[in-house]
Amino acid sequence: MPGHNFSYKSLLKKIKVLAKREEIEVIEVNPSYTSIIGMLKYAPQYMITKDVAAAYVIARRGLGLQENIPDNYIKFLNVLTVEELEELKEYVKKTVRNKHLREKHIKEIKKAIKFIQSLGSESERVLRPLDGTSFSIHNFWRVLKVAVVTPLSPEKVPRDFSVLKELLIQGKWGGL
Repeated sequence: MPGHNFSYKSLLKKIKVLAKREEIEVIEVNPSYTSIIGMLKYAPQYMITKDVAAAYVIARRGLGLQENIPDNYIKFLNVLTVEELEELKEYVKKTVRNKHLREKHIKEIKKAIKFIQSLGSESERVLRPLDGTSFSIHNFWRVLKVAVVTPLSPEKVPRDFSVLKELLIQGKWGGL
């Protein structure tokens, strides 16, 4: 693995040198959560791959834009219950054959359960797509990924996220 890191750093250095030579500004942004945000927000909306969608999120960050969670995802998270996540955990235990992947999913689901529990009861929980919460917005994206992507394809990350379009655009989540 150390070779990959060296190659990446070397490539970045070359890009910066070439950009400077051509008087092109290089803007570096934090890439964390770009895959999850792209997968959930832009892949279903524009029918693009999760990789292209992640690049879109990176480009938006470079422009100084922030990613708010879409309203219909907020509504979905507001009614998501610990019981549903527990059912998902049991489903993963029964269906995912790869031990490493199964354990990874279960760990993510447990974190999601803990986060949902920290928000209080469902009746008093009102999530808002505002930046003024005491919780990291990344926690919401992570819970959303667990709740909507894991049930779609627990064995591997799907390539097609068009099924999420109804939830994202119309707020319909009965099929998930």
